[in-house]
Amino acid sequence: MKKVLFSLVMVCVAIGSAKAQDVLLATLQKGETTQYFYGSDAFKEAMEAAENGNTITLGAGTYNAIDITKAVSIYGNGYEMRADTTSQKEGNMAFPTRIAGDFAIALETVNDAPTKGLYIEGIYSADRVRITKHLSTASFVKCRFQNLTFWDAENKNMTTSDGVSIIHCRVANWLEPGDSQNMVVSNSIIHALGSNTTTSSILLQNNVIIMPTANLIGTFRNNIIYNVGNYNGFENSTYNYASLKPECNAYNNLYSYPYVLDGVIVQSSNYRKDLNAPFASYSDESKYSLPDEWLTQYVGTDGTQVGIHGGSSPFNTILTIPTIVSKNIAPKTENGKLKVSITVKVGDNTL
Repeated sequence: MKKVLFSLVMVCVAIGSAKAQDVLLATLQKGETTQYFYGSDAFKEAMEAAENGNTITLGAGTYNAIDITKAVSIYGNGYEMRADTTSQKEGNMAFPTRIAGDFAIALETVNDAPTKGLYIEGIYSADRVRITKHLSTASFVKCRFQNLTFWDAENKNMTTSDGVSIIHCRVANWLEPGDSQNMVVSNSIIHALGSNTTTSSILLQNNVIIMPTANLIGTFRNNIIYNVGNYNGFENSTYNYASLKPECNAYNNLYSYPYVLDGVIVQSSNYRKDLNAPFASYSDESKYSLPDEWLTQYVGTDGTQVGIHGGSSPFNTILTIPTIVSKNIAPKTENGKLKVSITVKVGDNTL
C-alpha cells in the first residue's frame, strides 16, 4: 500500500506540473522508480515499458487499448460517472477510466510456466476482452466489461487455474468462462453466462445473472437468476425456457421461471418468484436492490440477502486504493506559489 500511496502523490505532482485540470496520465511504478506517460497512448506505452509485478495507474479518460502480456496490477479511476455538472465545475473527478478497443490478455511465460498475479481494477470497456492464453491467479475487480471471454482467437475454451476471481464487476453482454478451474464470480452483475467444460469448476455467489445458459456447469449460491437460455455456440443463446444442467448445484437462489432448476439434482432452499424490472434485463445504471420487504424473506446460505448486496462483501464501486475525487489547481501563481487543493477518498479494504 505504501508504494501505491507514493504513486498517487506523484500523480498529483505530475498533474500540477502539467498545469491542466484534466490530463490523460498513466504512471508505471517499478519498485521505488516511477515513470509517467501522457496522452491517449499512455496505457500502451506504460504496458510496453512494464515488467511482471509492476503497477500501472490510469487517471480518468479514454486510453487506446493494448494487449496485456505481463502480470501487472492495473488501477483505473473506476467505471462510472460520479459527479454531476455542478460538482464537475468544483473540480470533482467525474469520468471513468475507459479502455477503447478490443484487447487480449495473453500473459507471457517465465521458465515455461505461466506468470501469475494479474490484477485489474476500475476500468470501463465497451469492446471485447479476450483471454487467449492460460490464466492463473488473476483478479478482475470493480470493472465494467461488454464481453469478457475466456476463449482464444479460434473460439476454443481457454484454461484457468489457481483461482481466477471476478468481484464487484458488471458484464453487459457475455461472460464466457471457458475451461475454468477454481473460478469465482461474486457480487457481480452478468447479462449472459456462457458455457464451460465438464471438468470445469466455477462458483457463482451473490450475483445477479440475467441469463445463464443451459451448457454451464457450476455451483450457484445466493444468486438472483432471471432465466436460462439454450446455448447455440460462442456468445449465441436464446431464451428457450431451459433448465440448468443436472451437474449443477444450487443453494438459496432466487429465480423467476419455474423450469430454471427443474433438471438440477443437488439443490436446496431456493426461492421461486416472478421477477420483473430491474432483474429482467441488464442496465449499467441499475443497482439491482431488493425491495425492503424481500430483505429478510429471501436470504442466502449465510443469512444475508441474496443478490449482489449480500454476502461478506456487498457490492459497491468504491475502489480498493485511495483515489483522487476532486482537485482544484489555480491557473497562475500568487506571490510565487501555485495554489493546489486535492481531495483523496479512502479505499474499500473489505475485499
